[in-house]
Amino acid sequence: MPRALDSDIDIRRVRPDDGPSLRALRLQALADPVARIAFFETMDQALARPAEEWRERAERGATASDNAGFVAVLGDELVGTVGVLVRRADEPDYLQRVPIVDTATLVGVYLSPSVRGRGVIDALIEAAADWSRDAGYLELTLDVHERNVVAIATYVRAGFEFVDELVGDDGRELAMSRRL
Repeated sequence: MPRALDSDIDIRRVRPDDGPSLRALRLQALADPVARIAFFETMDQALARPAEEWRERAERGATASDNAGFVAVLGDELVGTVGVLVRRADEPDYLQRVPIVDTATLVGVYLSPSVRGRGVIDALIEAAADWSRDAGYLELTLDVHERNVVAIATYVRAGFEFVDELVGDDGRELAMSRRL
């Protein structure tokens, strides 16, 4: 069962000016020994991205019709993030799967250690599910590394079910789906 969100934390869609804060949060995620397995980039790659790229990511996450970003905010600090990317029908995705229909996929999930266990991840997942449902998608999918047991438990609690296993560059990725 999802946890209630602490009242001092706000969930909102990414804003176009969130680029620097998104960068800081991604660097925090890549430095986290537990969380970094969830990302397909290294610290060096993230550090090498120019400020303009982070600005563009924030702009897309705020306004695009085929992608949305959501953040958790505590005070003035971003403390959590999730994104939804639409995988296009007949186009290979990052694991070389080719979906038959356009598919909403949860990506870039991360919470700062300071807010873990406070209902933040549940609220972020619900924001992503609501956006996906409102955009007309019937399911929300995700991939999670088999060693990321805390994330797997979170996704199961949020209503995701296992649908496939794939071999990625760093071991097995488990595909999960949630009907909307």
